[in-house]
Amino acid sequence: MAIELDDDAQDAIGRLFALINLGDTAQTSRQLSLFEEALEDAEGEEADAEALLWQIKDIIDWESGFYVDWKDAESFIGCMNQLCERIDLEIDWGTDDTEDEDFLEGTSVPELMEIAANQLRVAGCTLWNWDTGGEAYAGWFTRSEDDEEMIEIAETLGLDLRTGDQPF
Repeated sequence: MAIELDDDAQDAIGRLFALINLGDTAQTSRQLSLFEEALEDAEGEEADAEALLWQIKDIIDWESGFYVDWKDAESFIGCMNQLCERIDLEIDWGTDDTEDEDFLEGTSVPELMEIAANQLRVAGCTLWNWDTGGEAYAGWFTRSEDDEEMIEIAETLGLDLRTGDQPF
């Protein structure tokens, strides 16, 4: 038995993929197709916000979004650097060597998320994060001009979403 979404939720999912892929229609189509396949394969699950987020996370991870352990600053930096390449932005993490053990031990993912959020905002983007319900951080970024639409999408899908300067 596949998960079926109502028309509003299906539209919101399509808009979400379009926003987080920053206009890359090929990637949006591919990810949307993967999402629809995942819904077809899901058995006995409900289409609640949490289930949808986990499906989205699995599809977008390190391509259009991030998911990292609460203490894995190095992976967060690596993933954000990769995501920021799409908009030709280099985040200034406050160190010359982001792989330096002292630097990594002296910072946290929430601190780094705030740094990234501030620099993305200057570049015209908004970093978003969602409540994973566990010891991890997850999210994506969109163009700041799409903030209102992202908030509408979150409301439609029942997602608990915050900007990156307010980590969960």
